[in-house]
Amino acid sequence: MSGRGLNAAERLLRRMFHWGDADADGQDLFLAADDDAASFFHPDCVHHLFGPTGTKEMLVGRQAMLDFSARCAATLSARSDQILTISGIDEQCGFVHARAFRESKATGERLSYEWSMLYRVEDDLITYGADMLDADAQAFWGRIGGAA
Repeated sequence: MSGRGLNAAERLLRRMFHWGDADADGQDLFLAADDDAASFFHPDCVHHLFGPTGTKEMLVGRQAMLDFSARCAATLSARSDQILTISGIDEQCGFVHARAFRESKATGERLSYEWSMLYRVEDDLITYGADMLDADAQAFWGRIGGAA
């Protein structure tokens, strides 16, 4: 980290993802309504995410994101994520890079891929997030969403 301290976004993301905890690898990162991680998100947060439609979806509000997460989780029979890095960009932005394993509930198709997410944090709450997936991961989500 070259001597600089963590910014507010990094601190929040490390807490939310339990990054650095001994049991953090292989964790399930899909949020649930009763999950403590949901409290890290502003009620009016906006996200642009790939999921079961196979296209980028715009989600407005914490509940929309929780519903999206539930839809994603429902299409999978197995899933896990390993956070590779969390880094800060200025005071309010954080970048998460992770490795994912997914298995389709409908088809049994499996895919391992890396994903990244850019977050904006204001007043210790996530107000914006956007994910970046490669073409194989986007196509996987499109196939399994249609098969569900």
